[in-house]
Amino acid sequence: MPESIQQRLIKWAAHEDYDFRCPFQPNRYYIPYPHMIRKCYALSMNERGVLLDILSHLGENEEAFPSQETIASNLGISESTVKSAVTSLEEKGFIKTVRRRGRVNRYRIHDLESNAYIAYSEAAHYFLRYYQPKYVKKSLIQSVTADVIHSEKYALHARDLREAYRSPHASDVPYPDLVYDIVSELLVEIRMKLWGGKRR
Repeated sequence: MPESIQQRLIKWAAHEDYDFRCPFQPNRYYIPYPHMIRKCYALSMNERGVLLDILSHLGENEEAFPSQETIASNLGISESTVKSAVTSLEEKGFIKTVRRRGRVNRYRIHDLESNAYIAYSEAAHYFLRYYQPKYVKKSLIQSVTADVIHSEKYALHARDLREAYRSPHASDVPYPDLVYDIVSELLVEIRMKLWGGKRR
């Protein structure tokens, strides 16, 4: 039985003797990369790339310390773009940066399982799969979804969720209920904006 493409991709990444028909192969490894992150509406393409590169540098102590110059070189983007992406990833709670004067910064992946932006994105994907209006163009749906998730309002919601997750006794409302309430509000806003777009 022939190997599946998944099996061949793993061999390509993990086995030194895999025949890639190229004598220059310095990137011989792979990492797990959940679709929840790969398809997260809250992340730009540059943010996803920088986050993935940081993930690929994680060591046994769960810290990564590639320089921004190294990340830029790996991704083929500018250092200023990397710096902007790192700042945004911090603000959205995907990473935590330990800044060290005169030395390379260290990065920690920060509470992905409780990241509010991933929750928003997964709710939006669920909406698009099961409840999207059939009469509305997908391009409009994607545009509206991105506008809602990137709004300042939901940045504040994300902060509140992070604080509630870190201090479960600081709020009278349980964390899962907060997630449900805010995500429900997110979906309602998406539907209202889509309805307004349809009427225009």
